[in-house]
Amino acid sequence: MFYNTECVITLNKERRPRQRVTTHHEDKELLQAVLHMPFKPATEIKEAMGLQASMSTVRRRRHSAGIHHQTPAKTERLTDAHRTARLAFAEQYVDKGMEFWDRKVFTDEKTFNSSNHGRIHIWRSNNTR
Repeated sequence: MFYNTECVITLNKERRPRQRVTTHHEDKELLQAVLHMPFKPATEIKEAMGLQASMSTVRRRRHSAGIHHQTPAKTERLTDAHRTARLAFAEQYVDKGMEFWDRKVFTDEKTFNSSNHGRIHIWRSNNTR
C-alpha cells in the first residue's frame, strides 16, 4: 500500500485562524444596525453600512451575537370577550342606512401586503417578541 507522507504532514500542521475582515468597531456598528433594522436582510444592512465584507460575514456576526432569523408572532385567536364585543358592535349599528355602510371597509381580519415580498422575516434574539 502506498502511503503519502506529504499529506500527513499538512494535516498535522497547527492551523492558524484566518484574520477577521471586520474590526471590533465595525462588528458593534453592524449589531446596532441589525437591532435598529430587524426586518432588513443582510444585503441591505451591508450596503447601508458600506462594509467591505461578504454576506456570509454579516450573517455570521448576527448569529455570533445571538440574533437569529424568526417569523413575527401570529395574531391571537378570538376569545368569548371578542365575540361579545363584535355582537355589541353589530347591534349598535344595525339600524344605519346604506349611505353609512357605503363608506366602510371590512377586511374580515385578513392580512394584506402592499408588496410582493412574501412572508415577513425578522432578525432578533431568542425569547423576544
